Amino acid sequence: MNIKALLASILMVMVSFVSIAQAEQDSIILLNGRVFRGPVTSVENGFLKYKETTKKGDSFTGEFATYRVFSYTQQGTETILYKQDEAADNYLTVDEARNATLGSYDARQTFKPRFVFWSSFVLGYGMSLYDTYLLQGTIDHPNYLGDFDSPGFFKSRPTFVPILVPLVVSAAWSFPSFKLREKQMIQTHLLNDESYYRGYHRVARQKRIFGALKGSLIGIGAGLVTYAVFKP
Repeated sequence: MNIKALLASILMVMVSFVSIAQAEQDSIILLNGRVFRGPVTSVENGFLKYKETTKKGDSFTGEFATYRVFSYTQQGTETILYKQDEAADNYLTVDEARNATLGSYDARQTFKPRFVFWSSFVLGYGMSLYDTYLLQGTIDHPNYLGDFDSPGFFKSRPTFVPILVPLVVSAAWSFPSFKLREKQMIQTHLLNDESYYRGYHRVARQKRIFGALKGSLIGIGAGLVTYAVFKP
């Protein structure tokens, strides 16, 4: 990469942060990509305090530990709190941390784990229904004391087995990586930037895990409701 290309890339990154900050004037950008709006009132003793106003017009004071904050912006001026410090586990340079933060910000805006949610819902719902299926082998067992003489759904009381589904699917979705497409990126100038991808994938992984948990639990709940409605 020549000097002109490097300078252009750095300029684009700075413009990206300014655009985010302008969209959230007097704002705080955390290292995990979250943006909070409100003027900073103090930065001392390892904490940043700011005033936030709710949609109803109520004001309150919030605070963050400064190690969680990449930067804050007041009146269009950005102040960077992040510092590279291996003793504090801050191994990234300021530019690398900036790109990772932008990646995390983009993931919060553009990544939607719909397939994860619905596939987990189907698994949770299916397992919940299957858990109520009375097997012929159970009927044929000499110790069977039930009222049914034929197998079928909703003839067996639910157990705790379906609760394994959220544990399994959330763990399974935490592993696979995926190819980040340019249309998912807001900061398209950071295409193929390793730090940006790291930040994006970190948040995307969290959203997949949460989507898997949410989908499978709702699926199990829907299965229990179905059982309550259709049980003989």
